[in-house]
Amino acid sequence: MRLRLHLVSALVASLALATSVTACGGDDTESYANLEECVTDHTVNEGLSEANAITTCLHDHLDVTFTTVQECVDYVTNNGGYPDSRDAACADLLSQPRIAP
Repeated sequence: MRLRLHLVSALVASLALATSVTACGGDDTESYANLEECVTDHTVNEGLSEANAITTCLHDHLDVTFTTVQECVDYVTNNGGYPDSRDAACADLLSQPRIAP
């Protein structure tokens, strides 16, 4: 009986550990349908400035790359506008290193 209790306790503990590791690890990158949806999430729910949200979305969440600031500005203009933030966001984006997946 004691052996069975120890086995059950060990099983419960291992399941709890596996659940906590899964919740804290893995790929937590969110997926967004478009730039506007992503920017809205990051400004409203996470409190980022609009420029920081644009940079974060373009860098982390959307599968886009640019070789110039103007390419980025054109993309942002055509996908939400953001006239007050797009130049700063794109300059910031292109100053950051891109890490290949």
